[in-house]
Amino acid sequence: MDVNVYYRRLDPERGTSIYTEGLVDDDGRRLKTQAVIPAEYRARVSGGLWRADLLPRSQTLTSIRKHYFYAENFDVLIFYDQHEALAGYYSDITTPLTRVGADYHLTDLFLDVWITPAGAFHELDWDEFEAAQRAGHLSADLAETARAALGRVRAEFQAGRFPSAYLD
Repeated sequence: MDVNVYYRRLDPERGTSIYTEGLVDDDGRRLKTQAVIPAEYRARVSGGLWRADLLPRSQTLTSIRKHYFYAENFDVLIFYDQHEALAGYYSDITTPLTRVGADYHLTDLFLDVWITPAGAFHELDWDEFEAAQRAGHLSADLAETARAALGRVRAEFQAGRFPSAYLD
């Protein structure tokens, strides 16, 4: 069974993306999905990480397992490469997931995290976050929510709890 996840971006030029993903589980605490990244999108999805030297060019992202949370301001995405090996963990800082009928909704708050399989922690997109604030796309309240969520993710990572505590 597939579900639709509406991923809203506050930048009006980027709008809302609708991701159709395979349902793994919705236990009321989180939604778990999985998807194969279509071949025509693999270079684009992998490219941002290649350009930032966060993913070796010998790896191409081919599948993803997602954990969206109803009471957290982040998600946890597990990426796998062309050999089905773990490529890394990605976490978007977001509003909590909501469900409307059969569909799911959340809003991107610009900041992201990439964690390599070796355990390197990288904060991403501070430039987009600051530009969104300057442009008025991100309210002061949402900006503070995003900063606090990223701070919490960082602290939990340093304590050895993130992302593993959210993947049980």
